[in-house]
Amino acid sequence: MTERPSSEAAADLGPGPILITGAGGFVGRHLTRHLEAEGRTVVGCDRAAVDGREGTLVVWDLGSREPGASDRLADLIDQHAAAAVVHLAGQSSAGASFDDPTGTVDANLLGALELLEALRELGSRGRPVPRALLIGSAEEYGAAARAEGCREDDPVLPISPYGTSKAAATQLTVQYHRRFGLPVIPVRPFSHTGPGHDERFVFPSFAGQIAAIEAGRAEPVLRVGNLAPARDFLDVRDVVAAYRALLDRGEPGVIYNVCSGSTLTIRDGLEILLGSSTATVRVEPDPARQRPVDIPVLVGDPSRLREATGWTPRVDFRDTLGALLEAARRHVT
Repeated sequence: MTERPSSEAAADLGPGPILITGAGGFVGRHLTRHLEAEGRTVVGCDRAAVDGREGTLVVWDLGSREPGASDRLADLIDQHAAAAVVHLAGQSSAGASFDDPTGTVDANLLGALELLEALRELGSRGRPVPRALLIGSAEEYGAAARAEGCREDDPVLPISPYGTSKAAATQLTVQYHRRFGLPVIPVRPFSHTGPGHDERFVFPSFAGQIAAIEAGRAEPVLRVGNLAPARDFLDVRDVVAAYRALLDRGEPGVIYNVCSGSTLTIRDGLEILLGSSTATVRVEPDPARQRPVDIPVLVGDPSRLREATGWTPRVDFRDTLGALLEAARRHVT
């Protein structure tokens, strides 16, 4: 039997819109669709105009270091009477963070700080302070990851500038709750994917390569990095459902993993994709796709999230991989 969430953690978000930073990104688009399907109004916030985005969109670059940015962001949140904020904006690739560590820290750490300061400013004005989810990453656990499942109170030892920036942002979020009473909730999602995900990431890359081979646009060779790591993979639709549940039932200042508690190796995921392909494909290692350091197993313990919200993943990851391949085929044709 599913435990009922604590009434102390429940929140009435009220009728106001939900502001999403990074609304034009992969997860931002899925979260927008999820919220609008339940009748919520979404205010999208992104650093550039978003193709095909309907409704309210505000162009805003968090982490830009512009003087007075937090005050102006507070004005924006107040102007729209936002009931909640989901902070997704940032640099999302651990691999890319080695190429641009400064940009990664600016986007991920300073962007989070800008939002926290904006919420603090609203409180100092006597204005309503909306609940906010600040999205971190399982990459925060890094070399401290436990094969039996990372728990939120475990130590963190990130192995990339990306993981470090997210770990610091999570700690700031906890500190701002404790010091200023802000209703902010830090979240650590584990690996997730689905249609629309950038081909910089592993399974979208595989799906894109397979679709190009099937269409005769590439030689029948699929180039891969390290296939041994095991990850706790989720469908993006399950992830955004967890975020929505946490807006209602998450406890401010408490970190939540978003994960399944089970793993899949990159190799096994690739085999699923190849098994759905109409082409004969040769797999070859590509040194350029190898990370300088990697975590052998990264899996989370979902107990805290489950107990707080009753959330469980609903999408079979095989279906997710199939959807990725179908989307890649449509993109090629």
